[in-house]
Parts: sequence; C-alpha cells; structure tokens
Amino acid sequence: MNSGEKELLEDLPRHFRGRWLQGYARGKLRSDPVYRASFARLGASALPLLDIGCGLGLHAFYLRERGYSAPILGLDVDAKKIAAGQAVAAAHYPGVTLRIGDGAALPEFSGHVSLLDVLHYFSPDAQTALLAGLAQRTAPGGWCLIRTTPRDGSWRFRATQALECFARGIAWMTRPALAFPTLAGIAREFPETEFTHDVRPLWGKTPFNSWLLAFQRR
Repeated sequence: MNSGEKELLEDLPRHFRGRWLQGYARGKLRSDPVYRASFARLGASALPLLDIGCGLGLHAFYLRERGYSAPILGLDVDAKKIAAGQAVAAAHYPGVTLRIGDGAALPEFSGHVSLLDVLHYFSPDAQTALLAGLAQRTAPGGWCLIRTTPRDGSWRFRATQALECFARGIAWMTRPALAFPTLAGIAREFPETEFTHDVRPLWGKTPFNSWLLAFQRR
C-alpha cells in the first residue's frame, strides 16, 4: 500500500459524522478488497456508474478519491444511510448523487453498473429480472460488477449467513436475505457472446463467502 492509499484510508472516513460511522468506513476500506477491484476496472473510464445498493456511498467516494471522475448515481433503500452519504457527497464529492431507490425499479441508464452484496435480498424471480436490467444498462466496453455470496454450503457461506442475522438484529440491514444465488445462475444472464466473464473469490481479510463476477460488454 502506497502513501496515497494510506492517506485515503485515513481521510475519507473522517468525512462522516460520528465515531461509529467513521469506524465502520475505516474498517470496510481497510479490509474489503472490492473497492480496489472495482477501481482496477473502472478507474480510467469516462463512462458513468450506476451503483445499486450503495449504502453510505463508500464505493463512490473511494472511486472519486482514486481519480474516477465520471458521474456516479447510487441507489439504496435505507433512508438513514442515504442521508449520511448525501451529506458527505454534498460537501466533498461533486458529481456523486445518492438517492433512495431499489433494484426493482432501475432508472434509464447506460454505462457501468455495480451491485455489491445486494443480490440475496431479492427473490429468485426478482434476481433474474434485476440481472437482466443490469445487463441492458451495461454500455459497450462497460463493466457490470456483481459481488455476492453463492449458495455453496461452505464454512464461509455459513459465516455470511450468521453475519446477516447479526446485521438484522442490530438494524444495520433493513431487509432480510431471501435467496442466495449460484454463480452459474448469475452468469447465465450475461451470455458470453455479448460479455467477457471474470469470476473469482473476493473475500480479502474477511471470513465471508464473497465472490466478484465482472462482466464486460464486448
């Protein structure tokens, strides 16, 4: 990790109000590799990004700090998280828009799309419709980045289920997990005649069963 990355990990969390949110942001940025994996694909692009399930906006803010300058629209159903992120965006990150929204009603869009740790909050039928909507909104040369927990029975899968129960118990997550997908089921919605496929585990320093599926439209 270079000095610029270390400064980012210290400075970005300070934009949030309150020690709890600052500590959460700092911990996520340090331990979760998804932000770096996203920047590795999007960082040099001029295409805009639609981030479904954006939460506090950490993904968008990290990309901005690293130099990704295209417009970013983040949607999430949690009004408290959106409000906290909106305050940070308004003060520090021009071109980042966060608003209440759901993957069940996607806006008109063309560019990159991301869905990080959200898919399991939808029913199987709703997952199929959501994935089709994301594929349609991925522009030529654009990436669709999906981070999810596949249903594989591993100890990491059981750890993820336990975390979901804990997060619901403390009201950090407002929606129950409905259906954990399979990797093959997700990939079917992105035919290889139209998209390149890059599927790999991405759990970093966590015990959770996180996988990144990166599809780039040809």
